[in-house]
Amino acid sequence: MMAAGPAVAATGNDTADTRYARGIDVLKRIGGAGYDIPVKRLAEVAPDLARFTVEYPYGDILCRPGLDLPTRQICTLSALIANGSAQPQLTFHLTGFLNAGGKPRELAELMFVAIAICGYTAAINTVGLLREVFKERNIAFEALAPVTDDGSQRYARGMATLMAWSQKGPDAVTGPIAKVSPDLARWVVEVAYGDLLSRDGLSYQMRDLAIVSMLTAAGNRADALRFHIEAALRHGVTKDQLIEAITQLSVYAGFPAALNAFGVANATFKAWSSDAAQGPAPAAPAGPSETREARRKRGSEVLSRTSAAAGDAVVRSFADIAPDIGALIVENAYGDVFGRPQITSKTRELTACAALAAVGSKTMETPLRVHVNAALTAGASREEIIETLLNLVPYFGYPVVEQAVRIAGEEIAKRPT
Repeated sequence: MMAAGPAVAATGNDTADTRYARGIDVLKRIGGAGYDIPVKRLAEVAPDLARFTVEYPYGDILCRPGLDLPTRQICTLSALIANGSAQPQLTFHLTGFLNAGGKPRELAELMFVAIAICGYTAAINTVGLLREVFKERNIAFEALAPVTDDGSQRYARGMATLMAWSQKGPDAVTGPIAKVSPDLARWVVEVAYGDLLSRDGLSYQMRDLAIVSMLTAAGNRADALRFHIEAALRHGVTKDQLIEAITQLSVYAGFPAALNAFGVANATFKAWSSDAAQGPAPAAPAGPSETREARRKRGSEVLSRTSAAAGDAVVRSFADIAPDIGALIVENAYGDVFGRPQITSKTRELTACAALAAVGSKTMETPLRVHVNAALTAGASREEIIETLLNLVPYFGYPVVEQAVRIAGEEIAKRPT
């Protein structure tokens, strides 16, 4: 990826005016014609914060020479996707990535990384914003071509990806969970690495730094973060580039998240030289995967039974950007996960409502509405749905539950009594 203009490292002797002027220069390259609109709006309420917003993020951090501007934008977008409630900023930086010289396809491919690391809801929300950005900029985006294989080699492909990413072999990722849930261990290989993280379209550098950024912003992902820092180093991403990416996240995910990530990174860097000297771990045997057609059929039946036309509309809504996302929702979310018989459909939908409500982000609001309706369709009563949400009060506080109950109440009121 080419750098988007010269970068100038900040120094401790720079004046506030120097930092501000340097920050404005970077902000112009990212924000385009309306680069200063958000800053001016902020200045109406908090002029000091408006100035800090230019001086520190843009004048001290994004101007540094360690990463080119498109790659920095990928890191920013990844942190905002993981945040789940910063839609205006996410839209600004989707546009900023294109202004900095990034390609539309790279943004579409980032959605598959988001599914693997942050879940389907994060990608669903971001695709909607991405569609609006393409429309506003008159980008005639040709949807990513869907996969054409039958899916039977997904496990083998995922295992090959894992082997290429870690000297320690697949046990570094799946070992701790395989004895407890072998199905989850297989999904990690088949779906996360076989379907999602083995795709082309993003450079190793962009993909690896996106993953590190998502995990850092999400917090409390030390094992996964350590693994993906190691994978980045194996792919040729340098320590300095990783340090730059995590430093930047002090802006978009906060200092605590960045400091915690640096603790993991420091330990990983120290261990890396000895680990890298070891030979590759033996490959685990690759078993055949269930075909896409079988999973799609099962998933379609579950989707029709729980969400009917509403669910089908969600799946079809990805056709103009990345139809494989819609296919994955059917095959993986509904075919692999929601179609399992171990718990009833009603229980599964109530747990989905609880999980979505507990996260409490903007990204989760629409899926919560979908699953409240799915719970009602599955036979849950109004009282059971509300009681499930009330049970969250001791764990997540009143504001989160108040918001969830309001959303659930609106959906319940739409249903015939």
